[in-house]
Amino acid sequence: MKHEPIFFTICDADSEQVEPLKLSLKGNLRIITTYCPRLKNLSKLFKVREFLASATDIPDEAIVVFTDAYDMLCIRYDPISLVADFKATGQDLITGAETVFCHHRGEVLPFFLTNYLEKSARYLNSGFTIAYKWAYLRMLNHIADNFVDRYMVKHRYIDQRALSKFMLENQELNLLRMDIDSSLQFCYAHTYDNNPLCHDKLGCYFVHVTWLALEIQRKTYQEIRKIFNI
Repeated sequence: MKHEPIFFTICDADSEQVEPLKLSLKGNLRIITTYCPRLKNLSKLFKVREFLASATDIPDEAIVVFTDAYDMLCIRYDPISLVADFKATGQDLITGAETVFCHHRGEVLPFFLTNYLEKSARYLNSGFTIAYKWAYLRMLNHIADNFVDRYMVKHRYIDQRALSKFMLENQELNLLRMDIDSSLQFCYAHTYDNNPLCHDKLGCYFVHVTWLALEIQRKTYQEIRKIFNI
């Protein structure tokens, strides 16, 4: 029997904004409710950790897929192929990637330039993660257990800073095989610097339209929904 991945997100309870994502996943989406006002975006670390640790129905070897709720769409719903493609990478955890260095601390920039300079999507984006459950928990547990000493300084409630710092330190810690989706195999992060959207060339499973506060990004998001009948 082939096992499908577990798709989940985190958003406010009863939010209508998550409906396009849910519809694009054929309703196959678990929703963690809700963001913690005190944690803000760090909810994506601590609330997800709590969810995975308590989800006894999800085996440790299951593949889980976290996405942002309001600016993400699945444009290729093929769970079995997604699992196969992820396993073929040989990685334990893969995060999204984008073309701009945004919401990071400067200390991690050399790491991304050294390892991904030849890639257009060379910087970690926290809006997408695909991983084995055990690997995701191992990363989140380390961040949470060492948050005050290693991750809290200048975090500004931005989960992306903590994740990129973990990726940098994981070189020495060697806790898991971790990578970013620099080849855009799984998630295409469409940012303000790479318009227009070349939808006919996309072979990935998800599209992440960042910076929806910008008019051009809102138009792109609507274009994606129209093209893929979402």
